[in-house]
Amino acid sequence: MAYSYSGDPSDSVKDEVRFYLQDTDMSDPLLTDEEIDFYVTKLDPVYGSSVATASYLADLIANRFAREIDLSADGISVSASQLQTKYRDIAKNLREQWHAIAGVGGAPDAGGILWGEELDYSIKPLVWSKGMDDNLRAGQQDYGGRAYPRMSYGQFLEPW
Repeated sequence: MAYSYSGDPSDSVKDEVRFYLQDTDMSDPLLTDEEIDFYVTKLDPVYGSSVATASYLADLIANRFAREIDLSADGISVSASQLQTKYRDIAKNLREQWHAIAGVGGAPDAGGILWGEELDYSIKPLVWSKGMDDNLRAGQQDYGGRAYPRMSYGQFLEPW
């Protein structure tokens, strides 16, 4: 069970992960080098980010503190469960940083393209025509009619 930290986060991936977790105190280590290396080998090929790896390790540390209990005796109280909450917050903050760096979650959603998706009946159809559902073997007929009507900017078609 080894612990090492060079003080320079750019020295190695392990030091970068320790820096993000602030596990830099040699007298009170939270994770061993082997534990960090295990997570780096598992998560780095998937996410390619030390920040993402550190967020998962912060969850691991929070899980470790979940077994701690709060004690209160003779006017002195120790709230060890707060450490779990703090490391859950650290994990959340690291994930937000990783999402900001990687641009995760900012892509537009182009719904209604896949075959399995169904029409949202709470929205009026864009185009409607007489007999658009007459042929049941044709499948889902979202658009109907033979051609799209011409519309200018700001004009909306009200078929009903």
